[in-house]
Amino acid sequence: MARTFIIEAPMPILKMAVCAIVLSPAGWAKTLADKPADHLAPTRAKLDALQSCLGQSTALSTLRKGLLWGWPKPGSAPSLQAPPPAPPPPAEYLDSLDRDVQACAVAAALQDPEQRRQVLSAVAKDVEIKAADCHQFGMGRRVPVTIRTLRAATAENGWQVFYKWSCASLLQPEEVRVPNLTSPANVELPPGEYFFRAEKKNSSGQVQSIAPVKIVVGSAAAVPLELAIE
Repeated sequence: MARTFIIEAPMPILKMAVCAIVLSPAGWAKTLADKPADHLAPTRAKLDALQSCLGQSTALSTLRKGLLWGWPKPGSAPSLQAPPPAPPPPAEYLDSLDRDVQACAVAAALQDPEQRRQVLSAVAKDVEIKAADCHQFGMGRRVPVTIRTLRAATAENGWQVFYKWSCASLLQPEEVRVPNLTSPANVELPPGEYFFRAEKKNSSGQVQSIAPVKIVVGSAAAVPLELAIE
């Protein structure tokens, strides 16, 4: 009488076969296609780098919530549902966070404790300004700045305006030119503390200058700035 034998496949072989199906190129492609893109990954990475540099703080926690989830508008009704992720901050905002991260790298390489303290203090102040603005306006944004050049009380046109980040004297941030001349000149900047100055050539070709003025950009819908011509 013939006998029939049933051979069962060992469990490891079955598991390997299942993994081969799941991890096939087609399976990976479908998995990646189904996973939504994390548009906030660059923002999160910069915030993590700042936390590694500065440690945890109320300002950094406030900024993180605003940039990743958004703060509710004042007077809005509370909701039991988790808010959707915030839209990514503007590119200029991310650039300014990069600048803070780079300043942290400079501070880490300094041997002088006082120089290191000054650089880290400038970064912490920038985070505080951004956090306050973010909490007030809900998320990361660019702040409109309007610059007028005045001789006495009269606006004078044709002045070229420049600005740069106000930071520790050890750092030398790049000075940027506002595209249009006064008056007014207009630019939109991430929240922070900046130096603004202006210059203009007179009829004889000599350059007249307005000394730098330091202002905080943020915590207001827009910032008007008047530069006095002396």
